[in-house]
Formats: sequence, structure tokens, C-alpha cells
Amino acid sequence: MARPKGSKNKPKAPLVEQFSFTTEQRIRLVANLIVEKIIEDGAFAKKLITILEDDKNASK
Repeated sequence: MARPKGSKNKPKAPLVEQFSFTTEQRIRLVANLIVEKIIEDGAFAKKLITILEDDKNASK
């Protein structure tokens, strides 16, 4: 059975709830998320070091 005329791999229009980003916007979004995660991990590491040092000093 033949394919209907004009049905070749056309991109679908985005739904109202969807966003369409350019490649640069996607890269910036991912980069910002990575930087935020690194900052959060650094803040947690400082808290963890303080807790461990307090425990170490308390056990002496």
C-alpha cells in the first residue's frame, strides 16, 4: 500500500505546553543546571566538613 501523498517525516508542531529551544539555549540551560549543582555540592561539602570536624574534636 502506498504512502499518502505529502506524509513524509514532517516535524510535529509543538503542543501549547511544550517549549522549543534553540541548540544554544539548550546548551546554556544544561550548563546553568550543572553550575547550580556544583555550587550546591560545594555548600554541602563545607557543612559536612564542619560536622565531621566537630565530631572529631568532641571525641578527643
